[in-house]
Amino acid sequence: MAGYELVAYEPDDRAAYLALLNEAWGELALSGEEFDWWFRENPAGSLMSVARADGRVVAVAAHSLFHMALGGEDALASFSVHATTAAEARGQRIFEALERKHEDEAQARGVAVVLAFASKPTAPIFLGPLGWTEIGRLRVWARPFPRLRSRRQAVGSVERFRHPGDAARDWQNHIVRDAGYLNWRFFESPRQYQAFAAGGSYAVLGHKEHRGTRLAYVADLVGQPRLLLRACLGAVGPDARALVAVPAPEHRATYASLGFFPTRTSLRLMGKALAGSLDGDRRAWRFTLGDTDFF
Repeated sequence: MAGYELVAYEPDDRAAYLALLNEAWGELALSGEEFDWWFRENPAGSLMSVARADGRVVAVAAHSLFHMALGGEDALASFSVHATTAAEARGQRIFEALERKHEDEAQARGVAVVLAFASKPTAPIFLGPLGWTEIGRLRVWARPFPRLRSRRQAVGSVERFRHPGDAARDWQNHIVRDAGYLNWRFFESPRQYQAFAAGGSYAVLGHKEHRGTRLAYVADLVGQPRLLLRACLGAVGPDARALVAVPAPEHRATYASLGFFPTRTSLRLMGKALAGSLDGDRRAWRFTLGDTDFF
């Protein structure tokens, strides 16, 4: 391949973008409906680009923008997401070039930091030529089934979030969970979620196929976990093999008491300062599975 050009994503690139994602990730790739929801409807916006060679799209990449609380201040952050390169175009540092393009565009918008849950192939690129920092790993916990059978608890269902402000305002660095964001992320998603509330706390439960295994997952949990985890356990579909989550450190004892244990799987969090500064202390960050682009 003689060379390539980097250009902003256009609607006519949609089919090619989806085809490359499907080629790379198979059943784990975004569907067309999910693609449109994630990129077109994100309240904070998106950055999307493609690389073309000989008139054909050979690589794709994007950043999703989110409002975050960073060091106690409101800030805009971007997450590197949904990038891949066609097999015949690899080895030309196209992903690196696309990422640099998006970092420049994000910085011009005033984005404070760029973050990613890096995959095995992308981690060396982030840490090497792109100059990112590894913040730490988020351990995934799991509870296998049979399902917990419990007495009726004082937990209600949530059909729509209506709270003012940030539901997670007491957390350290985190995605701001105002009602607009949560409704887009969970209730307007093509994926199906259930939400529960109790005593000013809430949890969101999702289901997905992962490499041939049906899983349930705690997509989000803010507040006191015990009643909400019991509600999630009681609502897990009968075909799910396990319920997985990334518990906050202060909640791990509660998770363990309900049969969860740490697995070998972890999410590798990396970041880079753009218009702001990056806190490299893993303990200063709070993420859930719903903060990723793949759950």
